[in-house]
Parts: sequence; structure tokens; C-alpha cells
Amino acid sequence: MKNFSGHIIFSDKFQWKELEQPFPEIWEIVSNQTKQNSEELQLDQLDLYLNLEEIRKNKKPFGYIREGARYRMTFPIDRKEMILFRGVVTEDLKDVVDKVSKVLRDSKIKFSVDYDKMLLYKIRSRKK
Repeated sequence: MKNFSGHIIFSDKFQWKELEQPFPEIWEIVSNQTKQNSEELQLDQLDLYLNLEEIRKNKKPFGYIREGARYRMTFPIDRKEMILFRGVVTEDLKDVVDKVSKVLRDSKIKFSVDYDKMLLYKIRSRKK
């Protein structure tokens, strides 16, 4: 099945600091989908460090939103959720979400998964 976005919805009792251990592995899953040169790799390492600093303070990370990235990882302001998306509908997204879900399950973090709940997807669907 083709999807536009994958939504990992954390439980109500979830604390952002719970992501400290699994976040580097999740970061690698998302960032490795994009071909990068050495400068981009250095910027990614800096972004990962900054995200981890926020997580250690129990604050919401800003995610992986680099221009030209194959997949993006965002965290909505108003809820405990991680969104993985690509600018087009694709079959690959489910595999990426499954890999991230496995890392979170291994870390004993409670969550649920849903697909295609972004407003942008709904707007694009109506135009077709």
C-alpha cells in the first residue's frame, strides 16, 4: 500500500526523555535514506546532537527536516507524536515506519501507528 505519511503516536504518559536511547538509531534510519556528501554528514551530526540536547531536557526534538531529504521526521507542537513523511505517495514509507517502530518497541516505549493523517495529504487528495 502506498502512503504519504506515517504517524507514531506516543501514549499520554510518554516523556520526551524516553527517546534519548533510541533516538540516534531512529535518526540513522531516517537520514540514511538520503544520499549525502561529507559536509551534509557533518551537518546531520550537529542536528542529531541538538535534537539529543532537547530530549535530555525532556523537550520535544525538532526532528530531521533537511532540504532535499528523501524522508522527513517532524514532531507536531500540539501532541506527543512523530511524523515520518515524504513529499509524494510511496510504498517505501511503511518499511521506514516499521523499522522505527521496532526500535521503539525494543526500548519499551508505548505507541500506536497510523498513516496519512497529515492535513497536506488531505488537501492533495481533494485536488485529485
